[in-house]
Amino acid sequence: MNSSRPNAIRTAVITWVILTVIGEVIYIILAPILAANGAIPEVASQRLADAYNIMYIFTIAAIPVFALVVSFVGYAIFAFRSQGRPTEDGAAFSGAPRVQIAWILISIALAAFLYVVGFQGLAEIQASPQSNAIVVNVTGEQWLWNYNYPQYKNAGSTTLELPVNHQILFRIHSIDVQHSFWIPELGVKEDAVPGEINEITVTADKTGTFQVRCAELCGIYHAYMNTPVEVVSMGDFTSWVTSQPPSLTQPSSFVLPSQSQPVALVGVGKHS
Repeated sequence: MNSSRPNAIRTAVITWVILTVIGEVIYIILAPILAANGAIPEVASQRLADAYNIMYIFTIAAIPVFALVVSFVGYAIFAFRSQGRPTEDGAAFSGAPRVQIAWILISIALAAFLYVVGFQGLAEIQASPQSNAIVVNVTGEQWLWNYNYPQYKNAGSTTLELPVNHQILFRIHSIDVQHSFWIPELGVKEDAVPGEINEITVTADKTGTFQVRCAELCGIYHAYMNTPVEVVSMGDFTSWVTSQPPSLTQPSSFVLPSQSQPVALVGVGKHS
C-alpha cells in the first residue's frame, strides 16, 4: 500500500480480525435461532443433519475470507481515495512474497479441507443400500407422485408412508417429463427421468407428517405436485401397507423398454 500510510496493512489486518470475530459470533448465535424459527426445514434424517453440518462448517470457513476481502478493499477505498482528479501516477509499491505465499497455502488448505468433507458426504450418499432396506418405487407424472411397495405385494398409494429408523431405498422414474423427487425434511432430492431409474436411500429418524415436492419445472401445475409423507412406527407402517390395494403403477413400469428384467440401477441422477 501507499508509503504515506505505513500502518495501512496493520490497520486493515486489525479491521479484518474484528470483522471476522463479529461475523463468526453473529452466525454462531443466529444460526440455531433461525433454524428453530423455520428458516430451514425440520431435520428428520441423518442425511439432512450431515448436510446442514457441512453447510455450517463451510459458512464458518467462508466468513474470514469474506471479511478479508471486505476489510482490505473497503480500507483501500476510503484511505487511498483521490480527493480530486488525479494529476500524477500513484506511488510505486512492490509485492510481499511472504504474504503471497501464505495466502496461496491457506487457500490450498481451505480447498483441500472442503474437498475432503464434500467427498466424504458424497461417499455416504452413494453407499450401497442395506440388505433389509424397504424398496419404494416412485413414479412421477404430471402432476402427481405414485408409490408402490414391491416387497408388500406391490401395495400402492399416492401417500408416501415410511417406517421410522429403517432404511428406505427409493427407485425413481417418470412416465412423461422430467420431475425431481424432493423431501426437504429427509434431505432427499433425486431426478425422475423418463426411461431411467435413479436410486437414493434414506433413513427417517423422526416421526411426523412431511411433504414430497417436485423441484423440476414440469408444466402448468408444477407448483401443486405435492403429496404427503407420513413417517410412523414400524408396526403402524406394516398395518398400513398391508391394507393398501395393489398399485396401478405396475412393476413393469420399472423396466426400461430395451430390457426384460427390472433395472437395479441405471445411474445416479443429477441433483438439482
